[in-house]
Amino acid sequence: MKNKTGLIIAGIVVVLLLGTGFTVYKAVFSQKPAAPVEEIKDETLPLTDAAISVDITKSKVKDNTLVLTVSGLGSNYSTLAYEISYETQGVVQGVTSKALDLSGKDTFVRDDIYLGTCSGKVCRPHTGVQKISLVIEFTDSSGEKSQFSKDYTL
Repeated sequence: MKNKTGLIIAGIVVVLLLGTGFTVYKAVFSQKPAAPVEEIKDETLPLTDAAISVDITKSKVKDNTLVLTVSGLGSNYSTLAYEISYETQGVVQGVTSKALDLSGKDTFVRDDIYLGTCSGKVCRPHTGVQKISLVIEFTDSSGEKSQFSKDYTL
């Protein structure tokens, strides 16, 4: 009887050891390697030359339209691209431009920046715009980029 009990206990111990060993093996060796962490580069551009003057105002001619004036460029820049963001009725909206040619210009004026949505020939103005955020990316003649940003109250 003692012999049978000893064999049963030994069998249970062997089963437990095998089960524990299998569980530990699965836990250690089945872990997937951690995904490589992508390093995010800081894309902050240097500030634009302080000699550049930027102003944005409401158009006196067209409703819901802004006039962007940039002066003091000194013919040193080849392009600019702008992004204007604003809140209307609790929703953030925006206007962006492609790169616009500045070659040989000391002053740049854009007088048709519409704050609204157009589809076909139907335009719907965004109303209640009080403040706007303007970001301009300049590229100089050597390809170096710089940035201007400012918040305006209309």
